[in-house]
Amino acid sequence: MQIIKYEEKYKKEIPELFTNTIHKTCNKDYTNEQLKAWANLDIDYKTWEDRLNKTKPYLAIIDKKLVGFVEFYDGYIDCFYVHFEYQGKGIGKMLLNYIFKLAKQNKIKKLRVDASITAKPFFEKFGFKEVKKNRVKRAGFELINFSMQRVENEK
Repeated sequence: MQIIKYEEKYKKEIPELFTNTIHKTCNKDYTNEQLKAWANLDIDYKTWEDRLNKTKPYLAIIDKKLVGFVEFYDGYIDCFYVHFEYQGKGIGKMLLNYIFKLAKQNKIKKLRVDASITAKPFFEKFGFKEVKKNRVKRAGFELINFSMQRVENEK
């Protein structure tokens, strides 16, 4: 596996990975309506392309196939997703370790993430602690997530 900076050739695969992963892995923690509000099955590729051109995510690639991605800026981890068929294979750990390395290189001591109910245990394994529980409105539905942080030397 390799981690690369965003390449435009993956602009369609990223929103598809995002949407499919949410619907296939978060369905034990969120209702069908909440999942649709969070990750609309009718993907707006133009909106995603605009976002990706700004955020320039880091991509996890295996044999030229996108298996995960993460956006990272100013100590904030956003859009951290591993393809549902590749979960439990160490890809999330590799992506997160890559973020830890970037943070260290840039002298960022505090990392923040807003984690879903599903993702919270993953981040806790890596030393993130819950700061607060959030109720986020999306398309008229309320979703729960957690603001979490990890401060270097606090692990």
